[in-house]
Amino acid sequence: MKVIKSIVTTDAILTSSNILENEYSTWVSGTSYAALARVIYQHKIYERVVAGAGTTTPDLDMTNWLYISYTNRWRMFDNVISNVSSKVGGITFTLTPSQSVDSLILLNVNASSVSVVMNDSVSGVVYDQTVILSGNEGITDYYSYFFNTIADKKTTAAFLDMPRYPTATITVTISSGSALAEVGEVVYGMKTIVGRTNYNTAIGIKSFSRKEVDEFGNVTVIKRRNSKYCEYDIDIDNYKLNEIQRFFSDIDSVPCVFIGNESMDELVVYGFYSEFKATIAFPTVSKCSLRVEGLI
Repeated sequence: MKVIKSIVTTDAILTSSNILENEYSTWVSGTSYAALARVIYQHKIYERVVAGAGTTTPDLDMTNWLYISYTNRWRMFDNVISNVSSKVGGITFTLTPSQSVDSLILLNVNASSVSVVMNDSVSGVVYDQTVILSGNEGITDYYSYFFNTIADKKTTAAFLDMPRYPTATITVTISSGSALAEVGEVVYGMKTIVGRTNYNTAIGIKSFSRKEVDEFGNVTVIKRRNSKYCEYDIDIDNYKLNEIQRFFSDIDSVPCVFIGNESMDELVVYGFYSEFKATIAFPTVSKCSLRVEGLI
C-alpha cells in the first residue's frame, strides 16, 4: 500500500502546456457583459447570470456570475476525475515543482501511452519511462484475438520510481496518434509506504443517481455520476505504527492517491480516507482497515 499526498499545482509549477487557454476572453473589471457571456478568471470559466458590469471578481460575485468549470488546460489539476483535459493529437506539459517528487500518476486517461521525462539542470535526463495503456489480457487464443472485444485498456498510468531531484523539471507526454487524448487528473508528490495490502481488500462503486417512484409506481431515474471506493485490508509492521498514524492525521481532508497495487486499476483510488483503524494483533504486525472514498 502506497499513498501519494498531492501537491497543489500553481502557475509557477505548470511552466508549459500545449493546451491553449483560449476558450473565452479573460474577465476585465468594469466591462459590460451580456447575459450568458462566459469569461476566464484564474483558470476558471464563469458565466454571466444577468447583463451588466462590475468590479467584483467573478469568484466573489455569485449573484452575477456562475462557476462552470476549470479551463481545458487546468482540468487535469481540478480534483475532479471526470472532468478531463483533452487535445487531438496528444497532450504535453511540463511541471517545475521546485521540490522533491518521486511519484506521478495520471487518472482517467484515454490515450495509447504516457511518457515521463525528468530533466535536471546539472545531471541532465535522470528519468525516462513510458507506460503503454493498451492491454491484451483478454486475448488467449486465435478466436479471442479475432472476435473478442479488448476491454482491458488501462486508464491509469503510474510512475512510482522517480529519483528525487528537487530542481528537476518533469515533462509528461500523453500520446494518442492523431486521435483525441484525454486525462482526468494528474497527481504528483512524495509517496509513503504504509504496509502490505492483503487479499481481503474490497472494492466498490458508490452511485449518486436517484430513482424516484410516483404514486402509480412509475419510476424516474435521474442519472448522476458515481465514484469508486475501496476498503483496504493492510498489514503494518508495529515499529511503523506510530509513524503511519501521524501520517494519516496529517493527510486528513487532503486529496491523495491510495495505491493498493499499481498493476490493478481497481485498487488505485484518488480521494479521501474516511476511516483508518489498526488492531495490534501480533507482536510484530498490526491488522489495519482503511476505507477510501474516491472523488468523482
